[in-house]
Amino acid sequence: MLRVVHSFDVKPGVIEHSFIEWLDGRLDDVTKRFGCVERKTWVFIDGVKGDYEKGKPERRPKYLNEAFWPDQEHADRFRQWLLSDEGKELRRRWFSSVINHTVLRYVEASPQKPVTDD
Repeated sequence: MLRVVHSFDVKPGVIEHSFIEWLDGRLDDVTKRFGCVERKTWVFIDGVKGDYEKGKPERRPKYLNEAFWPDQEHADRFRQWLLSDEGKELRRRWFSSVINHTVLRYVEASPQKPVTDD
């Protein structure tokens, strides 16, 4: 399972609720075609840099948009579509409406198996 997270803020002047509703609807439709298992948009509440005792509040992008893919191949097919002429309008509106954008990709961490003589 591959998890892809986009973190971002909506640009000033863009109507946030309308943009997020549009983005969620479009991504729900398109990502399913490429095998996305689940996707959601989250609103970031707060963050701390450092540990719980001495950490300092730190501002992060407001929105987290996450998608779960069965594997890298499925996520790559969606990305290829997004970069194609067919995906151009979605890509244009999405990325012209956001700032502070970052993409993070995760896979589940499996415990290391001990090396044995077997």
